[in-house]
Amino acid sequence: MKVSKSICIQFTLAVLSVIVFGCKSQSLETSAPFDIYEKTYFYWVDSKKGTEGTTIRLAGRTQSLNISFSKLYFQNHEYTIVPQFNSQGFIIEGTFSKFRKKEMIMHRDPAEEFGNEIPQIEKKIPFDLENDEAILLYSINGMEGYHKVKGIKELDKVLMP
Repeated sequence: MKVSKSICIQFTLAVLSVIVFGCKSQSLETSAPFDIYEKTYFYWVDSKKGTEGTTIRLAGRTQSLNISFSKLYFQNHEYTIVPQFNSQGFIIEGTFSKFRKKEMIMHRDPAEEFGNEIPQIEKKIPFDLENDEAILLYSINGMEGYHKVKGIKELDKVLMP
């Protein structure tokens, strides 16, 4: 009886130590090692190519030389970004684009509906955000962090010829 109780206690301690020390925690940072002073986005439509999308732009300052930015989550989309660093700070710009949807043909004769495309189901991002909020994934000295950016200003829609 003592042996089984001892094994149970050891197993419980082992599981708890793995949970506490072995799991990588990722927390949402409200203060980050950088400052964002410009936060804008705009919708755009390209009539020739039949595409539309969103472009988001963040500009900021940082004191750290070991910081990198890899992803941005905004309006239920994941943006791959390429940050540009300069003497004043950094600029992050990301663009999401898609082809405009063709109209679906709905008819009582199924043969008339030939050529309709199967609708694409968009993948949900792992965050619940308001329309003017984004999550910026950054890394500093090898440690990942998530920073929530609030109050992103919408600019006028751009129509490309």
